[in-house]
Amino acid sequence: MKKMIILFAIGIAAISCGGGGSDSGGCSYNGKTLHVGEKGGCYYVSSSGNKEYVDKKYCRTCY
Repeated sequence: MKKMIILFAIGIAAISCGGGGSDSGGCSYNGKTLHVGEKGGCYYVSSSGNKEYVDKKYCRTCY
């Protein structure tokens, strides 16, 4: 049972963070598309148009 739960969690993480070498790479944080800035910052654009930075760990697979 534990193995099934772990595999399920890994599958969800893979779907939500997909790989890629583009700006966003299909990664998301709380339903917002993540972007990687020129200097490596990880952010999403808020509804007001501002960049909201999140921990870089959320963009690990976005590069």
